[in-house]
Amino acid sequence: MAEKRSNVDQWLERETPRIRQALESASRYFDSNDELTVNTLEAVYGQENSFGILMGRRGSTGASGHFQFEPKTARRYGLVVSKENDQRFDIDRASSAAARYLKDLNTWFGKRTKLSEGLYTVPIKSVSERKKFALGAFNAGEGRIARAQRRAERAGKNPQLWQDIAKYLSRETRQYVEKVPLYEAEFALKSPANKNMKKQGVR
Repeated sequence: MAEKRSNVDQWLERETPRIRQALESASRYFDSNDELTVNTLEAVYGQENSFGILMGRRGSTGASGHFQFEPKTARRYGLVVSKENDQRFDIDRASSAAARYLKDLNTWFGKRTKLSEGLYTVPIKSVSERKKFALGAFNAGEGRIARAQRRAERAGKNPQLWQDIAKYLSRETRQYVEKVPLYEAEFALKSPANKNMKKQGVR
């Protein structure tokens, strides 16, 4: 009996050079202060759109496109969102926006950051732990993660540990933070994407 191929295996057979190059190029926004790589982007891409299957509708007022951006987040990162021109479906622009958002999330949770009136992030010293918060925030939004930190702190838990704040978040977000690193590890082993692009920096 043939061994069942994983989602990553199936995706790597379908992935086009253009998509791979867009993710590689976007990974230049990452640097030595984070644990984010092109494999992280590949994993987020796969989780967000079910490996290219669920992209949504152009001009949708909900999450759509390669990285399932809500219109508000997409516009915040310079993407045009309209029925005539929805750049959430432009792999180059969407990948760049996703990488910049992930990098920003990693930065915001690395120091005390004001997100809105009265709402601040709790700084996370551990780079690997901070990555979980960045992934969780990519899924749920940074405000929800910061509020979960505050709830954990009030309950006497450690707001710098993902396991201590996870209970205050949705099942979807908890599963997201579990699944993306598993996909990432598999991509790290199997993907031909250039993992050294982040060392080149943004030009």
